[in-house]
Amino acid sequence: MYPVSILTALAAFILVLCAAQGVRMVSYDAARSLSMEENVASQEKGSLVIKLVDRAGLRFSRLLSGAYGPRRRARLESRLKRAGYPAGLTQRKFIQRETGFVVLGIIVLLFCFLIDELIIGVGLGLLLAFWMQVWLTNTGLRRSQQIDRDLPDFLDVLSVTVRSGMSFRPAVERVSSFHEGPLAEEMRGAIYSMRLGVTRRDAFIAARDNSRSENVAIFVSAFLQAEELGTPLADALVDISSEIRRERAQQVRRAAARAQPKIAIVVTTMILPATLILILGSMILMNAGIGS
Repeated sequence: MYPVSILTALAAFILVLCAAQGVRMVSYDAARSLSMEENVASQEKGSLVIKLVDRAGLRFSRLLSGAYGPRRRARLESRLKRAGYPAGLTQRKFIQRETGFVVLGIIVLLFCFLIDELIIGVGLGLLLAFWMQVWLTNTGLRRSQQIDRDLPDFLDVLSVTVRSGMSFRPAVERVSSFHEGPLAEEMRGAIYSMRLGVTRRDAFIAARDNSRSENVAIFVSAFLQAEELGTPLADALVDISSEIRRERAQQVRRAAARAQPKIAIVVTTMILPATLILILGSMILMNAGIGS
């Protein structure tokens, strides 16, 4: 029982640290600014756990970096870009941190092997080895969901700004300056690209690809089509905003429909058995009291 207690305490300690760091990184991602330099500077003040993980990964990151290969590195760069480079992680720093978690997983696996708990060690080792990949995927999904939530309000304000007589590019800059979050970040990136000579079409297509948002895809397609047909921009933005709101309402209804079976599973597997045990236990105790 003594080794099992040590293992349980170690596993709980590692999982709590990982969960705390995950929450911290997600919270940081929601509040971060557009500047990558500010992201990196803030990340350098990170927790002690992440500093230790990064230091462990620094020694072996070349091995994992070589195992990635050109295609996987390009795919990783695309995923990081779509997630908004969360926590100031560049491709090199992400691989370094992932290597640190892999090293930590190997250490946990070896420790569990020494105390004859190989199955638990394999589970914890795999959890730590894939932690950064899961976190990056989750961060990208959260970012896309945030963009979906912000887009209708952004378009409403943008349409009012354009109706006031301001041209499109200054209107986008002005509205983006009053908004925070990934959507405003993507819009500012599109405006910056247009300043560098990129066409409006290519800039917004790039923003659509980076966001991986269904609503942004609808907005970009409708906006470019309206521009080609010569539709007044203010009227087009109002129509697009209404369409986005209808699509958003349908997405919420679909999400609620998908959540119902999950709730039923939780009720069936956890709440209902506990209720039955409580009722049966009370009946048994009552019968025992009557019999005595």
